Amino acid sequence: MNQPFDFDTPIDRTGTHCIKWDRRQGKFNEEQVLPLWIADTDFACPSQVTEAITRRCSHPVFGYSFPSDQYFTSIMDWFWKRHGLTLEKSWIRPACGVVTSISYCVQALTEPGDQVLIQPPVYDPFQAVIAGAGRKVVENPLVHKDNTYTMDFAHLEQAFQKGVKMMVLCNPHNPVGRVWTRDEITRLVKLCAQYQVYLVSDEIHCDIGLFGNRCTSVLSVPEGRPWTISCIAPGKTFNVSGLAISSLLVPDPDVSDRINARLRSAWLINPSVVALEASAAAYAYGSDWLDAQLSYLEDNARLVTDRLAAEAPSIIPAKLEGTFLMWLDFKAFGLTDQALAQELVHTWHLGLNDGLHFGTGGEGFMRMNIGCSRSLLNQALDNLVRMHQAHTGQNRK
Repeated sequence: MNQPFDFDTPIDRTGTHCIKWDRRQGKFNEEQVLPLWIADTDFACPSQVTEAITRRCSHPVFGYSFPSDQYFTSIMDWFWKRHGLTLEKSWIRPACGVVTSISYCVQALTEPGDQVLIQPPVYDPFQAVIAGAGRKVVENPLVHKDNTYTMDFAHLEQAFQKGVKMMVLCNPHNPVGRVWTRDEITRLVKLCAQYQVYLVSDEIHCDIGLFGNRCTSVLSVPEGRPWTISCIAPGKTFNVSGLAISSLLVPDPDVSDRINARLRSAWLINPSVVALEASAAAYAYGSDWLDAQLSYLEDNARLVTDRLAAEAPSIIPAKLEGTFLMWLDFKAFGLTDQALAQELVHTWHLGLNDGLHFGTGGEGFMRMNIGCSRSLLNQALDNLVRMHQAHTGQNRK
């Protein structure tokens, strides 16, 4: 049976100014390292996206542009069909990236010196944009138990009682791979509403729920909508992060006006005309492609889990519920974080993301991107097995 989509054939990305492949020498000081780090996949995006870009590029004028009706309807239809979430057009504000949007939400809705809460280990730009805006970073560390992570709601409420003004949530969570349940999201949103804490949710991975896990948007809890903002993008879903396009979903008109005013103060009006066309096409026509990608990612995740359990049990992956990023526990080797990172790169030629970059709780962990061909993933696993054998003496006669 012919597969309609091919995720298995490696695509040579070198020479395309690709950070993941073309900057590995600068990142790791190792030219031949297998790049399993930065969070984009090696998969060709849906053909409808490239066709939409080609059609628009056939017109020779690229002047100032605005989002088409299809831009908005494609997002509204997508979130209804894929997530059962009803959006209104007035909630959707095109933007130039999720991290940029979070930064401007922080600036618009809090004051210098205010407390903004994150849940480490977590995507490291959160801390950077909060501190960069002159706000105080407050941590509510996730609880690691039984090879998964949970929120510490008791500690979270204590932090809210001490004056936190905003929380930045990662939903699904990067790097630990949790897809927060509806009960968890409902409890969190109601807590934010109770203490009048703005909840800015990075939902860029919302479409990549695996093994039956489905993302619940913070917007799905109606009573929390005066306090909730969702940041979405087609980048991770369809592998178009280089187009630098996202959307803010803001139900409350006053909150929306405050964020828009801050964006306009920096003259951040709209993404590029090409990005707008690509986004509309991706959401309108990319559903079958996404389903096939999710199936491939699930098989990749099973491969990692099964091979490590059978051949390298010292390396323990956290249970993966969503994203294409696996969180690997190397603490059994007893290495310092620096020694672990150096050995992975220079002995085993593996370019992973250092767990320390994700803050508290990242010690002894590495993040591995499994959004790649199975042949590349098996090469990486071969090297991890050899690493395990070298540390446990299993390769000695």
